[in-house]
Parts: sequence; C-alpha cells; structure tokens
Amino acid sequence: MNALLLGCGSKWGLTVLQTLLDKGFTVYSLTSTELPRQQGLVQEVINWNTVNQPVIEKFLRQLPKLDFILFNQNGSALSYSSFVDKTNLTDVWKLEKNWSQQYFVSVILPYHIIKTISLDEQAIVAWMLSTFVYKHTNIDHADYIGNKYQNYLMMQNFSRTGGACFCGINPMEIDTNQTSTKTFVNTLLDYDRTDLNGSVVYLDGKKDINFKIFSV
Repeated sequence: MNALLLGCGSKWGLTVLQTLLDKGFTVYSLTSTELPRQQGLVQEVINWNTVNQPVIEKFLRQLPKLDFILFNQNGSALSYSSFVDKTNLTDVWKLEKNWSQQYFVSVILPYHIIKTISLDEQAIVAWMLSTFVYKHTNIDHADYIGNKYQNYLMMQNFSRTGGACFCGINPMEIDTNQTSTKTFVNTLLDYDRTDLNGSVVYLDGKKDINFKIFSV
C-alpha cells in the first residue's frame, strides 16, 4: 500500500506518517522537515515558500499508484495587522507575493497533484479542513479560511468524478487528543468508500454535518 503525505513532518502529522509506516505502508512525504531515514519512507524535502510545479514534478511522476493521500499543509499570509498597519508599497508587494504562494500551496498544489498522479479506485484522498469555514469565531487569517473553503469545494467536485474516494477531515479535537492517531487512521481506512466520499468527518470518524449548510 502506498501513501502520499503533505505537511506531515512534525506534530500530529508526523504521528500519522509513523502510524502508516507501522501498518506496512510505503510513505512518500512532501515536507520541509527532513526526517530520519527508516524503512518504507521516501522523502522529498521542499521549501513551502518557494515550491512550485517544476520543483516536484519529477518526484510526482515517479510515484506508484497511490492508496492514500493526506493534504495536511497549512499556511497563511494575512493577519489582522495586514489590514490595520500602515505599510510602504514594497512591504505590500512582499505580502502579496507571500499570499499568492500560500494560495498555491494550499489550493492549487493539491489539484495539481491529483491531476498528475495515479490513484487506485479504492484510494482515499483527504484534505484537512477547519471549523472556521462555517464558524467565523476568528477571521484574522482570512486567506486561511478562504483556502479551506476552496479545499472543501474541490473535494466535493472530485468526489463526483468516481476516480477514488475524496473526503475532508475536521481536526477540531486535535489539540485535546480525544482520538488517538491510530484510531483515526484505522477508522478512515476502514470506512465504506461510498459513504465517506464527499463527506467531512471528525478524527473519530463521525460526520461533520455542519458543512451541509453550503448545499453541496
């Protein structure tokens, strides 16, 4: 079994990577953190601030047919200070360049990867989403929220293609460790593909029906 993980070089993502290795997966990792070598792990260390299609194209085209993909990369160029601080034009340009790169990493890159690689018909492709998409308790990082909503819509569109199983993950309990990573991985991989396709689930496998407010 083959898995491609993005942004899983540290913290919770690293526990997902290790869990898959323990299950016998060959894990292909795109991350900015170089990990210790171990059996079953194939790394491509990148810089999220400069990565683009040509940088990773050779890596992507050498991948075998994949059984699992997790898009766990996150980024934001905007904060509340971006709107209230007085900045010179050069700083505005730098911010806009960073903003554009964060959009590429968060939104365009997953699309490019899915259109480039080969998926098993029973493969699961999952995006890490956010409660902020439908519950705007904090809108400081406006680009982050917008990117997560676009991720949701991309997932929905891919879920209609029949090419694999496409879903979203709401990690709202990730900081409280209510669900172990092993339980999360096993529950997701054991999910009925038809039932999971087009859905957003919490780490424990229960569906987040709040996304249904978007009527897609």
